[in-house]
Amino acid sequence: MDWHDQQDLVKYRRRKRKQREYQQGYRERLKEAKTPERDDIAAELMRVFLATVAVDHGKVADLSRALFSGLQGRGYDRAASVGQVKAMARRVQAKLRSQSVAAAE
Repeated sequence: MDWHDQQDLVKYRRRKRKQREYQQGYRERLKEAKTPERDDIAAELMRVFLATVAVDHGKVADLSRALFSGLQGRGYDRAASVGQVKAMARRVQAKLRSQSVAAAE
């Protein structure tokens, strides 16, 4: 990258440093609150889903219970896990709604 103005370079470095510090703080807050990140939930969900489907397709209704128990077994707070999954579901619902509105137009 070619910096013509040294002030721009200073601002860029300051912004990048703030981003790194924020991200590090965010990860530490999640760890302290024992809130799983999206990848933790996805990994546990896939493990539980495959184990459930391999045994009995009818047991998929027990999936959410098994998911939260598994995350709790990994040391995550159950209420925080439920909140995180609900937030993920809300984002997916909003995305699907916006896609259906766009398709209808």
